[in-house]
Amino acid sequence: MSIEIRGRFRAHRRGYGFVTPVADDGLTPVTCQLEAAEGSATVERVFVPPRLVRSLISDDLVRAKVSQDAQGATAHQVTALERPRRILPGTIRRRRGALVLEATPELTPARIPISASMEETIRRNVDEVAVVLVDAPGTDQPTAQALVAGPFAADSADAVRAETVAAVLGRAAPALISGGASSAGLDPAEAETTHLRLVGQLAGGRRGAAAGLDRAGPVPGSEIHPVDRSQQPCLTIDAASARDLDDAIAASWDGAADSPVVVSVHIADAAGSVGMGSAADRYARTVAATTYLASGASAPMLDPALSEQELSLRADVDRRVLTVRYGVAPDGALIDPQLELATVRSRARLTYATVEQWLRGDHANLRRLAGDGAGEAETVLESAIEAARRLGIHRAGRTSLEELFASAELVPSVVDGELTAVPAEPHAQAYRLIEQLMVAANIAVGRWLVERNVPALYRVHEGIDAQRLARVRTAAALTGAVVPALGGDAAPEQPSAAGPDGHRAVAATDAVDTEQVIAELLGEVVRFEQEGRDADRDLLVSAATGASARATYEADPASHRGLAAAAYTHSTSPLRRYADLVVHRQVRATLAGQPPPYAAQDLRALAGWLDARSGALARLEARERTELWALLLDRGWLAGPEPATVTAISRAGLTVRLPRLGLTGFVTAEDALGLPGDERATLTATDRGLATTSGPWRVGSRVHVHYAGRDDRGRPSWRLDARDRPERVPGGRSGTTRDDADGQ
Repeated sequence: MSIEIRGRFRAHRRGYGFVTPVADDGLTPVTCQLEAAEGSATVERVFVPPRLVRSLISDDLVRAKVSQDAQGATAHQVTALERPRRILPGTIRRRRGALVLEATPELTPARIPISASMEETIRRNVDEVAVVLVDAPGTDQPTAQALVAGPFAADSADAVRAETVAAVLGRAAPALISGGASSAGLDPAEAETTHLRLVGQLAGGRRGAAAGLDRAGPVPGSEIHPVDRSQQPCLTIDAASARDLDDAIAASWDGAADSPVVVSVHIADAAGSVGMGSAADRYARTVAATTYLASGASAPMLDPALSEQELSLRADVDRRVLTVRYGVAPDGALIDPQLELATVRSRARLTYATVEQWLRGDHANLRRLAGDGAGEAETVLESAIEAARRLGIHRAGRTSLEELFASAELVPSVVDGELTAVPAEPHAQAYRLIEQLMVAANIAVGRWLVERNVPALYRVHEGIDAQRLARVRTAAALTGAVVPALGGDAAPEQPSAAGPDGHRAVAATDAVDTEQVIAELLGEVVRFEQEGRDADRDLLVSAATGASARATYEADPASHRGLAAAAYTHSTSPLRRYADLVVHRQVRATLAGQPPPYAAQDLRALAGWLDARSGALARLEARERTELWALLLDRGWLAGPEPATVTAISRAGLTVRLPRLGLTGFVTAEDALGLPGDERATLTATDRGLATTSGPWRVGSRVHVHYAGRDDRGRPSWRLDARDRPERVPGGRSGTTRDDADGQ
């Protein structure tokens, strides 16, 4: 007996696919019941055989006829109804005398025919990478209708950018976001067009489509006359490459230990220039944020004429700003946050490099850039340093997981057309100084809005994901950490036959005070460090950071436990993030005594949209970094072993993180055990995947790895250095293959 279902198709790189049944919204996964000779079965996923996938692309909404047999649920007819992905990356090939696009396997295993109108353009580019526009559903096989970006030489930084943009941003198509574009107040057709244009622009290394868009529309608080603060010294400090200068700082302090430092963070008044509902506003809302890629130009959220010229806080020009003024008490507490619209004039445009030189005692460059205002500039910096020092003390005294995360030291970058590795934060001390002041400004704005009961987009972070607390409990038990706030049974889990990875399923977690959990975890980390228990410290840190929740936008204020803030907003980058622009509009209206332009229900829907869109941009930047690292590694950039930390253990092998490079990788069980290439093995994972009896490793173990090439999905693969392997290979070999690592 067969039934008809609607579902979302996902391709598998081996030539087949799966359909997940969905609800009426076309997105929410559901189950369906199938009858067979063996009885009724609940189906969550349907197998699509290779013969049916040639007309399908990942994320297609499909109608499928499905039946159940002893092998499971199988589709025997599939029809595409909607196609969110119209832009595909792939390699141009010649097959049987015709040009085709071999698309990225994760998107479709089909070879995409190339239309006659495209052939003349690309016929000399066989084996190069291209991004194409395919037709909508309705044919036996999708066809490449137009060239969107490329062709690019294979294994080039341009090819990496093109492929990753099309693959990653395709998952954030408006039709694939819960509620769709209409939930964010956007016209679905216009949002789809904007999305496709952005993908094409980014894939080609261009700057997006914000330039020249009309920005006329209602402006909250338009009648407010800004306060003239142009005579009060302030400084613009950012990276040397930055053109969209969002903010400037001012600070003053009388030098007395018990006196507050008064800080003013001046933020570009984008909300005063971009009218609500204008073409510029709709574009910014659709794209959510400015995109920064290592292998292409940035794609501004707003017209570069605005973000890089008219509103950018350059030196020696008057600019309208939203000023966030707060005092910093001797203990680091914020005092009396105040907000106002003002006009300021930056005394100097400084880079982090210049400030870093000044912090080290070399004042020449700062004095050259600041000219006659050098004395005022140095006074501002001296006061800012004291404010940041106090804020650091206050923050260190609160419960935050942030300090446990290790930042990458190097990142891949294209410099003068050449791919290379550069310091991730070449001027870390200056960057941290400004970051402290900006974080405090965001907290001050959040407090100001909460005190006035103004709905806004708040940044919320639960600290530890409640669904991952069981693993933290196990880590505490394994290390002997005393964390009473975790509650529950902290005994290590024993392997269970029911669990394919060697440990039993995790039960639902009782509610706990995660803030207290974090405080106790941090205390135990310090204790282990003091006692020289490095292995226990590393396990506890890895388990805690691995359980960290993801920050989201919410319409209701709640704590940002990652930063230990009671209410936190994004407000310091309105030229670069749409959420900040929304917050500024709420502030402007409140300052003018007007009702806020966004109601709480509007913001709830908008929050989900911005989370999806900005989250996709973050994933894009991360994946591009990984792919560029792979190119560098293929070219022999890494000569010797690289320090790494084990972050997960499964039957298939070890997941490791290379902190210096900011990379996550995988070491197969065979490579971990040092077996010959023709042998197969598995690891026995224990204690919720925190340890193994197959070798000396636990989560948090520090090891050394060598680059071993790419796996069959193109990801960097690693092998353990001989010093970190067990002395002898334990038993229990099986036919496990690398496919078991797919979920890593």
